[in-house]
Amino acid sequence: MDVTINRESSFQIIDEITQLQEQLRLKQKKLHEKEQEINSLCEEIHSLHAQFTEYYDFNSSASLTIDKDYRIHAVNFQCAFLLNYDRSELINKNFLTLISTYHTNRLKKCIHTILEKQVKEACELEVLSKGGVQKWVYIECWLVKNELLQLIFRDITYTRQLEAQQIQLKQSLETFKNLLHNVSDAIATLDNEFYFKIINPSFIRFFSKVFAIKVCSGMNLLMLISDVSEYKKELINACHLALLGKETIIIIENANEQDNAIFCYEIHCNPFYDPNSQSTEIILLIKDLTEFYLRKKIRMKEQAKLAHAIRLNTMEGMASALAHEINQPLTAIFLYAQTGLLQIQKNDRLSKLDKDLLTFLEKIISQAQQASEIMSRMKSFIPQDENQPEETDINVLIQDALIFLNYEVTHSKLKINLNFAEELPHLSINRIQVMQVILNLARNSIEAMREEINLAPELTIHTKNITGYIEIHIRDNGPGITPEFRDRILHSYFTTKPQGTGLGLTMCRNFVEACGGKLYVKDSEVGAWFIFTLPK
Repeated sequence: MDVTINRESSFQIIDEITQLQEQLRLKQKKLHEKEQEINSLCEEIHSLHAQFTEYYDFNSSASLTIDKDYRIHAVNFQCAFLLNYDRSELINKNFLTLISTYHTNRLKKCIHTILEKQVKEACELEVLSKGGVQKWVYIECWLVKNELLQLIFRDITYTRQLEAQQIQLKQSLETFKNLLHNVSDAIATLDNEFYFKIINPSFIRFFSKVFAIKVCSGMNLLMLISDVSEYKKELINACHLALLGKETIIIIENANEQDNAIFCYEIHCNPFYDPNSQSTEIILLIKDLTEFYLRKKIRMKEQAKLAHAIRLNTMEGMASALAHEINQPLTAIFLYAQTGLLQIQKNDRLSKLDKDLLTFLEKIISQAQQASEIMSRMKSFIPQDENQPEETDINVLIQDALIFLNYEVTHSKLKINLNFAEELPHLSINRIQVMQVILNLARNSIEAMREEINLAPELTIHTKNITGYIEIHIRDNGPGITPEFRDRILHSYFTTKPQGTGLGLTMCRNFVEACGGKLYVKDSEVGAWFIFTLPK
């Protein structure tokens, strides 16, 4: 019985073991399948990791990963290339050191917002690549695992440069517009069919004054001046030459003094190539020379007055000298004849011869008186200087006078030194006469230095304010005046020039004294030194 029970128990145990073995085998089989599945997943994960790493490293977008302390954990090739670093140089580097000082706070604020709100942020920063080269980047930031932050860069340096260039172009355009509208010269551009493209206000004023037409962009030059025969041909020819690539200058003027609209314009017709229309166009640049023209006419009139005054004063001086010299022998003739007449008249018994002598002596006396009156009246035939005293700045007058020495200055290499006292009072003087004095003294100095062949001729003119008067000093570095001539140099008919009359300095002295001043020669070791004074 017991044996039977044991046998049954053994069979039962064996069955259970067999079942357990089968279950184990099934479990092992499933475990093996799971292991294979896990291995497959690991391989897939490894492959994905490799793909991700490759994608991260070789992504066309520059990317790097930083922690909350701005330390760089990872960086791809594109980002390293952007920053001009090796990847190994950037790992563990503080990203803030790559940011411009002015933009670090902007990045900190952006990162703080991401960590606090866990949102995606973006900002523009100026980064410093290796070597200190500045670049502008647009950065997108977001939070990834383990409190790391992913930063994607987009290089916008070129865009910023274009924006800066655009701003500069706008500023340049505004500057050009301001210059164009405020410049005094008239400026306009014409296309190759003579239509106006750009016109500044000065050109509009010029066109209205000369052609009595208000011009604006889009009008045709040929049609506008078709009825203006006086200037049409010159202007059109100049424009045609400009289209052929030749610069041309023409002068348009109205010199009729009876016409109130006196003007003088210099017109430059210059070609320029327009790349947009791929054709040669024309720039008209017009300079208003009216003021210069009027000043030139005034100078010419003043020069003519000066020359006329010099001739008159020379004639007057010569007439006075001639009258003086002839009156002396005439007076002697008159006195001798009158004495002879008185001697004959004392004789009570006059012979026929005495009576004839008496008649001759009376005629001699009469003719001598008549000759003396004629000589006295000679000066009345010479027109008097009608120039009235004017309020004058003596410094300006000296500069105006020196304009008439332009030829002498240019051809003698003369250096003129002007040393003017400031804030001199205006003088009430005869401008023409004082200019004569200045020119006469200056020319005397120039001629003296020319005769000596001075290699560095200098003429110095300076004004000085003294009590009651203004002094004008004119001195040179020429041969000077010898002591024996110094006291006689201002006397009539005294001259050291072979062709001189000896009247120039005398007239200068007379003019200065007529103004209430004085002309004198000052001792000088080098050159001649003349001083004349004019009362205030």
